[in-house]
Amino acid sequence: MSDGNFNRALLPKNELSAGIRAGKAQMRTKAERAFELTIEQHMPQIDQEQREQMYHTFMQLLRK
Repeated sequence: MSDGNFNRALLPKNELSAGIRAGKAQMRTKAERAFELTIEQHMPQIDQEQREQMYHTFMQLLRK
């Protein structure tokens, strides 16, 4: 019977932290796309420069 110790060689190669990073990257991609679609739908009158400025601000906030 195990006493709670384990052999690290039996653990999978990918760590939990790698999975968390992958999940964050997927969510960031989804957030970027959702932001782009929202701007397109609700603010079609703004020009490309304003869109890029808003996108840049959004990405800065997302990284905090």
